[in-house]
Amino acid sequence: MKHTTVVIIGGGATGIGILRDLSMRGVKAVLLEQGGIASGASSRFHGLLHSGGRYAVKDNEAAKECIEENMILRRIGRECVEESEGFFVLSQQDDPDYEKPWVEACAKAGIKAEPVDVKEALRLEPSLDPNIKAVYRVPDSSVDGFRLVWHNAMSARRYGGEMLTHHEVIGIDQEGGKVKGVRARNLVSGEEIRISCDIVVNAAGSWAAKIVELVGLEVGVQPDRGTLVAFNHRFTSRVINRLHVSSDGDIFVPHGSITILGTTSFHADRPDAHEAPTEDVLKLLDIGEVLIPSLRNYRILRAFAGTRPLYVAKGSAAGRAASRGFHISDHSEEGLEGMFSIFGGKFTTYRLMAEKMCDLVCEKLGV
Repeated sequence: MKHTTVVIIGGGATGIGILRDLSMRGVKAVLLEQGGIASGASSRFHGLLHSGGRYAVKDNEAAKECIEENMILRRIGRECVEESEGFFVLSQQDDPDYEKPWVEACAKAGIKAEPVDVKEALRLEPSLDPNIKAVYRVPDSSVDGFRLVWHNAMSARRYGGEMLTHHEVIGIDQEGGKVKGVRARNLVSGEEIRISCDIVVNAAGSWAAKIVELVGLEVGVQPDRGTLVAFNHRFTSRVINRLHVSSDGDIFVPHGSITILGTTSFHADRPDAHEAPTEDVLKLLDIGEVLIPSLRNYRILRAFAGTRPLYVAKGSAAGRAASRGFHISDHSEEGLEGMFSIFGGKFTTYRLMAEKMCDLVCEKLGV
């Protein structure tokens, strides 16, 4: 039987970030992931490094977190970030009354939103609909999520962190109201292992609720499916958002020689709802044409989907209306000492989430 101080469940951006942070602090930790590294939402999103502009009006605190982390990740993960900047564009179908409160909310969050002359914007981005009404420049960027997670994983390993991929957690041992260890099954060989530990951190994303069910608890995680479409051409130089309340099909994120159009938001009845329904794709194309009228001229490389692990407190709204902030549960409050869950948030805020989680773990350990 193996022993470590902390077992982390989930090998996405947050889990790997926690492993790296703990390892850098000298805390022994082992990470368990049922698939491969970054095989969930961390590689199944549009690859946007958020400025926070999409959340400025409805969730200003989340917007503040995004812009602060955006600036940090540009510095520490620069090999994985393309600093393309972004435009928020008021289309002829959007409510002009939204513009002023959006600008004010961006200022409140610390997001630099600069007006751009429409003629100049069309010169810079000729694929845009010529009938657009207003344009603002923000510090959006694109990020290679898979690559950034792997950079963190390799760094964690250099500091002594351990990772076991293709290991499904099948049980969490407890005694006297305290966590004692984790049991997992190797999905390749079928071998079962047990790791004794002092702390368990549940960073399993959309699977977080499944993990706490193993100890008879609940968390407010709602998997929310988002479908995206990748095109064979880069038809914008910048990230393009519609200047309205964030909705389906209203963002284009360029990556290298391609462009990703996203995204939808639908309740998912399971965490691995990774199908991209035809009706979702058609809906994205219809809405996307509002900003890029020539959209259907470009070949689709693929459509794909991922599930967001949204934090939905009891009585709160789900889907688009759910907060994009993150939440940490200390399950000692429910009678199980030594177990934490972390969920919600965005890829952009993974580093902050890991830091806050590790602060609590180290406080619990007295280190």
